[in-house]
Amino acid sequence: MNIGEILLEAYEVLKKIQIESYLLDSQLLLSKVLNKDKLFIMLNRDFNLSQNQQEEFFSLIKLRENKMPIKYILGECEFMGISFIVKPGVLIPRPDTEILVEEVIKHIKENAYTKVCDVCCGSGAIGIAIAEFNKDANVMMYDISYDALAVSKLNIERHGLSKRVQVEHSDLLQVAISQNKKFQVIVSNPPYIREDVVPTLMDDVKNYEPHIALSGGRDGLDFYRRITKESLLLLEEGGLLAFEIGYDQREEVTNILFKAGFKNIECIKDLSGNDRVIKGTLVE
Repeated sequence: MNIGEILLEAYEVLKKIQIESYLLDSQLLLSKVLNKDKLFIMLNRDFNLSQNQQEEFFSLIKLRENKMPIKYILGECEFMGISFIVKPGVLIPRPDTEILVEEVIKHIKENAYTKVCDVCCGSGAIGIAIAEFNKDANVMMYDISYDALAVSKLNIERHGLSKRVQVEHSDLLQVAISQNKKFQVIVSNPPYIREDVVPTLMDDVKNYEPHIALSGGRDGLDFYRRITKESLLLLEEGGLLAFEIGYDQREEVTNILFKAGFKNIECIKDLSGNDRVIKGTLVE
């Protein structure tokens, strides 16, 4: 089979199960198998695939047909213009989270901050992106998942940041507290979906992405409460706490920060106009 023929067959398979991105997904998976860019795929429809390449391609299409996220199959994901390794066991970075990172980067630059903490770091995308855009920043990342630690380490190495970015196993901020660490910024995209909502998520998400990275407990707010409380022991005077939130959590998360004594609490919307980030500063 040539590129044109094999793509047509893949399109039909994915279109039949209503994967909207069937065209792009098929092309990306073929690019992976052939180790060629998308332009090569578009311009060389008569290029013939070997039997092994055909088998490998259809095995990947089968994974996508079973609703495995395309980023897991490809093994990488772009975030903030940076390529990150992603694997099953870590949450796939979302474009919406770039709003959180942009806000934190802006705050770091305005205040010349250098001591940053990324808690619930997953793939390490947030902490590593902050370090990439702030050459003086030192970032400590924490996660309870050993899968997340392994992927974060791979991404730190991939971007040559081991001198300024570290990752450690911790139940939220407990290790940092035990070591009497101090930070000027604590940033987190914690699990925030209500437990009863998780089963209603798209198959791609609920069947493949880690439950531990999705569920925020009965009301979705468990991690905001704990991280906010623990951050009081770690943030320096004037330090920033910044969270990604669900579209309907503005009031509750604002309230958690307010009750903990945070000031200058702001909510920032994402590009779709949904509430996406809550940030506040710790002022005596």
